Amino acid sequence: MKQATITKKTNLMDGGCNACGIIEDVNYTMEFEGQLIPIEELTVDELITAIVLNSGFKREYLADAIDDLILYTNETQQVTLKEEYEQLTYSNAAVSMTTNKHFFDKKKMVEMVNELLIKLFAIEAIQFNL
Repeated sequence: MKQATITKKTNLMDGGCNACGIIEDVNYTMEFEGQLIPIEELTVDELITAIVLNSGFKREYLADAIDDLILYTNETQQVTLKEEYEQLTYSNAAVSMTTNKHFFDKKKMVEMVNELLIKLFAIEAIQFNL
């Protein structure tokens, strides 16, 4: 099983004026297959994107009058992501799955990421070390 290690770095910065307080700046980095991948925030879609792009998928943004979609493709597969508020819907030709974008329970989040990777992208499960 492949492994991914996610580290969190928090910087405390002065807000810059008397009325502004301390600002917390959080940065995540995922080490996956020998590469360090910056992650903006710890969400399902950020983890999926980092892993599938590293696994040979390409990402394309599609927009029309009604929907904005993200399309992930490789030689044999096509998976679409539609984001609505706090809900993410991933779908391919056979399966469609909807999930929350944010999870308070990080264990449940990585379980959902693995379920999406297996069922939609045909990528083996990843052991996440948080």
